[in-house]
Amino acid sequence: MGARIESVATSRSHGGPLARGALHLSDVAARKCLDRGGRRASDIDLLVNAGLYKDRNMAEPALASIIQEDIGANPGHPPRIDRHGTFSFDVINGGCGVLSAAHLVDAFVGTGAAHLGLIVAGDADPSPSTSRGFAFPPVGGAILLGNPDPDEGFARFAFRTFPQHADLFEVRLHWEARSRRNVLEVREHADFAKRCVECATEATIGFLGPIGLRIGEIDLVIASQYPPAFSADLARALGISPDRAPEARPELGCAHTAGPIAALESAIVSDRFARARNVLFVTVGAGVTTAIALYRGVPETGGVPR
Repeated sequence: MGARIESVATSRSHGGPLARGALHLSDVAARKCLDRGGRRASDIDLLVNAGLYKDRNMAEPALASIIQEDIGANPGHPPRIDRHGTFSFDVINGGCGVLSAAHLVDAFVGTGAAHLGLIVAGDADPSPSTSRGFAFPPVGGAILLGNPDPDEGFARFAFRTFPQHADLFEVRLHWEARSRRNVLEVREHADFAKRCVECATEATIGFLGPIGLRIGEIDLVIASQYPPAFSADLARALGISPDRAPEARPELGCAHTAGPIAALESAIVSDRFARARNVLFVTVGAGVTTAIALYRGVPETGGVPR
């Protein structure tokens, strides 16, 4: 089996502008996740940031490297011969970024090439005074992935894009002559949410067929929290009860890249994740892009620690 989920955590804004930034939220979630998993930052081999909207629209350096330094995950020069370092980088895939990062981390941790990987994701309005249509709340999240277990861990990933719907959600940074400043503009078509459900349903059915699983054998669906009501609409389209697709806590609702982490945290707190054998992660984003992963649990062991 592949990499195993050791712990998860989320963070949200409780203060002024500095406390609402994506970097701060990611730092808080990362520290909380390590604490819940009983790990130190120096234990991390891989740190991957999947957040999309960065403070002040920063492009370089990679936010992962700043988070690495902030939390003390082996910062500075290459490690000594008797110690390991932390390799950090950003992965950009919108609402599917967390599963893209999990796929990459699993390739290292799941094979034993690395022992511990941390995925962080956080979004906040990068410049509230110069953005238009930004609908995502400031939320951060983190997942800790550890050594594989013969019976527990990620088993399969699949990614698919439906380019015919590419124009339904667009984000661009452009110069606004009237105000003489760069403006981040988010444009979402009225049909975006509907198409996301349709594409995710098609991708899910296509994912389960080749591995011989029926939707009735899926105990839990961990889904994106944006578009709004996506998880409930997906459950309805798949023909499963809504309680098998848990939603994030209300204050974390509509979280973007951290959305599936928030939903997973809810499932862990309620013990639904601990009781599940087959867990399906289903995420969507602009493109329309879908990312799906199957996670095998071990119900009798009580699942991951809270």
